[in-house]
Amino acid sequence: MSYYANCAAPDYDGGTMRQLPQQAAAVALPGESALSPARDLQELSRFWSALIARRRLFFTIFFGFVALVAIGTVLTPKTYTTTARLMPGSASSSGSLSDRSTDFPILNALVLQNGDQSAETFAALAQQDNVAQTVVNRLKLKMSAQALLGRVSVRPVVNTQLLNLSVTWRTREGSAAVANAFADAFIDSERDFVRSQAVSAMHFLSQELPAAQQRMHDAADKLAQFQSQNGFVDPGSHTQSVVAQAGAIDTQISTLDIDRREAVALLGNVRSQMNGVDATVNNSKQIAANPLLSDLKSRLTTTELQLAAAQQQYTDQHPSVISLKKQRDDLRAQIAAQPATVDNADTYAPNPIFQSLQQQSVQYQARIEGDNAKLAELQRQRGALAPVLRALPVQGMQLADLQQRARLTGDVYNALQKKYNDATIAETTAISDVTVVQPANPAAAVVWPSLRINLAIAVAVGLLLASLVIFALDFVARKMRDASDVTTIMGLPVVATIPEFASSNERALPWLQSLTVEAFLHLCVWLRLSKHRPLRTLALTSPSQGDGKSTTAFNLAKAMAKVEQRILLIDGDMRQPTLHELAHKSNLHGLSDVLAGRMRLEDAVHEIAPNLDLLTSGRDIGNPIGLIESSIFDDLLHTAERTYAMVIIDTLPATFIPEAISICAKVDGVLLVVAANTTEERAARRLAVQLETLGLDNILGVVLNRERARFHDYSDYFATTFQPSLPEAQ
Repeated sequence: MSYYANCAAPDYDGGTMRQLPQQAAAVALPGESALSPARDLQELSRFWSALIARRRLFFTIFFGFVALVAIGTVLTPKTYTTTARLMPGSASSSGSLSDRSTDFPILNALVLQNGDQSAETFAALAQQDNVAQTVVNRLKLKMSAQALLGRVSVRPVVNTQLLNLSVTWRTREGSAAVANAFADAFIDSERDFVRSQAVSAMHFLSQELPAAQQRMHDAADKLAQFQSQNGFVDPGSHTQSVVAQAGAIDTQISTLDIDRREAVALLGNVRSQMNGVDATVNNSKQIAANPLLSDLKSRLTTTELQLAAAQQQYTDQHPSVISLKKQRDDLRAQIAAQPATVDNADTYAPNPIFQSLQQQSVQYQARIEGDNAKLAELQRQRGALAPVLRALPVQGMQLADLQQRARLTGDVYNALQKKYNDATIAETTAISDVTVVQPANPAAAVVWPSLRINLAIAVAVGLLLASLVIFALDFVARKMRDASDVTTIMGLPVVATIPEFASSNERALPWLQSLTVEAFLHLCVWLRLSKHRPLRTLALTSPSQGDGKSTTAFNLAKAMAKVEQRILLIDGDMRQPTLHELAHKSNLHGLSDVLAGRMRLEDAVHEIAPNLDLLTSGRDIGNPIGLIESSIFDDLLHTAERTYAMVIIDTLPATFIPEAISICAKVDGVLLVVAANTTEERAARRLAVQLETLGLDNILGVVLNRERARFHDYSDYFATTFQPSLPEAQ
């Protein structure tokens, strides 16, 4: 015993249970907190141990999830997505302005305007029903235009003017064919829009040319007939001048009338097109600087310059200086009230096609009104020349009139023919302002779902899912592992550690026997040295059943019997007693009989070893809590204290059973037994909270049972110096 007498024992001041755990925690884990690196490493080690313990479940979940994803990917019908790349505005913006200009000003403005649209505008125009319907008709698809648009995606490429037109289909070839057909249909749609103005002009001119040609022939025939009947008449210079002036006016009147009629026809065509075009398309929102703010700042700068000049000439009380200062202050107030930026464009921008048609409508209307005004003025001038012409010789006037009519009808016909030729050239050479940069290629189709990508994702998700399941199971049923867990969770010191006895290593058996005996002897010495008040009665309890409480009490009593005079071991578990089985004794009579008054204590005990007596639980009495709470139990303890040096009571698990707490409150000291890798943290924490709530001040500490001891961490000292008897199984 000299060896243990020189060992430093944990302090126990006999205070409350709440004081002792704080000291023990400080000794067990100095300087550590719940967020310290050591604690994190401990949690990581705990999780790794849980993975090792449940590795079969982990791999089952992992491989099951990966297999499920693989099977789902294989069974899911595959779709293929190909992409055609377009460049809007490339055709219309190439070349100089003169290369793209025609004799139609409205058509020129339309071409230039279409070339300046944003990629987002073209993306919106490409996804219209008429383009999709064209593709459906060309490829003879058995679906509606809306259904086709659901498989088409047109997106601008970031920081470029390019468009990616993607189509998702059941086959590679079908996806590429639809994507290329959609690109062609969009290009044709843009080309048809540019060409439609020339087509409208050709339609009108084709109706006017025959009539103009007939009028030209009639005028020439009349002139020839007049000359053949009357001979050639040479009017005087005055007659020629007046007739020429009147003829010029008549020519202008005829030209303006043709132009007005053409504008009326084009206006009707434009208005019919406007009825079939949406007024707006989706576009991006732009933020621009506030133009009013810039104007106010400019006016403020001018006012400040004027004020500085005025202050050099006049005093501050001069009316000019006062007025300029007031203007400056007003401008500053207006600047402060103005926002820095304004919305330059909303999410929905005007449809460029509708806007262009609207511009054309306005310009055609202005053209008609201008022609009407010019015609009115020319007709007034022509009416003023009528008296002068009437005064000319009738024959010369008739000849000049016929000549003028012949020349006028010829000029009109030539002008109409030139316009028709220009319209034909414009209609024939019209090009779209959208170009295919890269057609869709079936070999470059993106397959969905991709087995490779899905397996990669499944591996990552499977690992995470399996880890989460293991973590959840470990969190729900987390076990106490070592002394640090006991100290951290229960807040109580570990006064002894009992090694796990089961081992398949024959060389380790003597060492385990010696180490186990030494652990119980150490506990005995600790109980003797740590108390500052008499420790005559000791109770052992645990958080849950199966923690080895009864075995620990039995072996502790055997060890105490070697260092004390006489020890009494009482089986206080009258619900599921086990000590009589460990001692190989009968349980026909015991504690219940003594408390019921049927037997005396000395008649009910069994001697199981030198200096060691056992009082079994006795027969089942139904509800033992009444006997435990009675004064008879207190008298039993007092009687036992007078006969024995120490009374050790094996109680029930104290978490839910009331008689265990009642026994713990009546004894001098209480030891809690916790089994490593068996006792759940929730049960241990619940017991610690329960004992602290009751305010018991006799909790000595925790005995950690079944700790896994590693043979190579110790020498064979104990195995060679002791040959003890094998302790009872835990």
